[in-house]
Amino acid sequence: MRSEHLGIGDRTFLINRLIQQAPINTLIREFFKNADENAALAPEGRRIVEIYPTVINGVRKLTFWNTGVGMSAAELKTATDLSSSVNKLMSLDGNFGIGAKVSGLAASPDGIRYRSCKNGEVNEVTIGYDEDEETYVRFAVQLPDGSSEAIYDVTSVVLAEGASIDEDWTEVVLFGQGPAHDTVAEPIGMGVAVDRSFIATSIFRRFVQFSPGVQVRIDVAMTKGGGKDETGKSRPLKTLDEILDRLPRYQDVSDSSTGITIRYIHDPKHEGSGHTYSSRANAATGSTTFCALVYKGERYDFRTQKVWSSAAPIFGIPFGSKVLTIEIRLPDQAAFPSQYRDSLTWRHDKSPLTADHYAYLVRELMPDWVKDVIRSESPDSADDLNDLQSDLQTLLDELRVPTKVMKRASEPTMFTERNTAGIAEPETTTLQAEQDEDAPEGLAPPTKRTEPRASNSRVRYAPDGATASKLARALERAPEIKILTDPDEIADRGLKGRAAKFYGEVQTLFVNGLYPVVAKMADELANELSDAEDPDEARSIALQASQRTLAYRVGKATCFALAKRLLDDWSTEDLERATSPESLSMAADDYRQSLAAGRKWIKDHIRMASVTALG
Repeated sequence: MRSEHLGIGDRTFLINRLIQQAPINTLIREFFKNADENAALAPEGRRIVEIYPTVINGVRKLTFWNTGVGMSAAELKTATDLSSSVNKLMSLDGNFGIGAKVSGLAASPDGIRYRSCKNGEVNEVTIGYDEDEETYVRFAVQLPDGSSEAIYDVTSVVLAEGASIDEDWTEVVLFGQGPAHDTVAEPIGMGVAVDRSFIATSIFRRFVQFSPGVQVRIDVAMTKGGGKDETGKSRPLKTLDEILDRLPRYQDVSDSSTGITIRYIHDPKHEGSGHTYSSRANAATGSTTFCALVYKGERYDFRTQKVWSSAAPIFGIPFGSKVLTIEIRLPDQAAFPSQYRDSLTWRHDKSPLTADHYAYLVRELMPDWVKDVIRSESPDSADDLNDLQSDLQTLLDELRVPTKVMKRASEPTMFTERNTAGIAEPETTTLQAEQDEDAPEGLAPPTKRTEPRASNSRVRYAPDGATASKLARALERAPEIKILTDPDEIADRGLKGRAAKFYGEVQTLFVNGLYPVVAKMADELANELSDAEDPDEARSIALQASQRTLAYRVGKATCFALAKRLLDDWSTEDLERATSPESLSMAADDYRQSLAAGRKWIKDHIRMASVTALG
């Protein structure tokens, strides 16, 4: 007897749940991907994808149209089933045959209309949510002869509308959440405002490349620039790869052990306008710098604007995120797309895979010219903070805080890097070493030995009074302090209303120089300088002293938090909370403890300035 395939007990419940839990933000990706793949099957020179409004009963509806292999009535029926595709190979790592219909119906329950022309015949079907049936259906319509059908011939209708049937094509129209829903202006939901170029920008951000020879055109009604209240004209949409030669500089740097390539792109604002070089080169879409994973021609974990600025220091870019783009290009077979293709997962355990896992590689492979860009974007600082960092280093040395060991795995496996990067490797015990050697032949041991096995060699003793050198102790280095006074920089790093943010991966502490207690302390210090000849200069010195003491307070709190690494009772989560912006803000609020230090610094500063003036 053959094994029996599993069935589905409640098919309607499963379909409803699958659709209603689908993310709406993948809608544009799914419908464009289907159009792009089908257009690639058209003859060379006629591989076209067009996106435009279709007006139905006076309301605009978002429409995707493409050349390629058309579908007959029978094929349309197959194509509108879930987990079913026509002219595509389905696979877990390729096409699911599910994405567009699932995300489309989640955002457009009122209906998705499919029309397809094949061999001069056009058939139509509409799928959507039926309130009476309480599930998703192919809507039946009554034909002029009184019969009822779900799939029907509309060849004469499209000819009357002026469409051509000389080549195969497919058209998909999204009705949205109701007859009054303008899915061009609000593609992901009624009342959900998006930028006018949202659709073009979504495609530009998601796709690294289009299928070979495919041309993409988007109606001016949904692109940036002129044509806001127009339609019937279109602009071409290009990928970032197609316009790289019009940007100041880019470079690909590959890592042989992992097969990963990091692309560094310099994309500042053009001298002649307020737009970036990439935006000027691609009239259909707005373009900003970003960081993303690239897998099989698509971007995942896309971060731009404030989200990218906040994360950039982890990638070795403390300043310059507004002019630098980072693409982390993964090799094939390095990951799996998630069920709805809105993220990537590790192949070995299906846990989330993000760009953060490769931040160490971005830092390690960074070219010198990128570092020069970062330096050029760093704000000028008149204050030397070396003395503060020296004091913090002394504190860490006294606390004997060990540094975290970050050792790259020797094998070029993707998940090993992800699990070990930035985490201290455990010391291998004698017992572990013996277990490794006893492993069955042909099976890799569960862990790599990081030290040789213990030997029977005699122990050699150091002289009485000897201690470990600083090198042997490998003590943690003090965080590099960067005081921010630009409101945009502060907002980009999520520091509005918070005193500081610590990036442990790169040992950098960003301090909010505009944190409210800075002004309070500066006022008290300035009052003590009321007899100064230049009140403005006195206020400036008081403000500088207040910012420095704030930096020291949060720096000291960070060092004490790092010292908790020595305690077994403190977990990684505990350490992260101890160095969170909220915890550091509470440490910053007690500014009165720093008044004496602030006064001393002001006196020393004034004394040094006087000596310099006399000299």
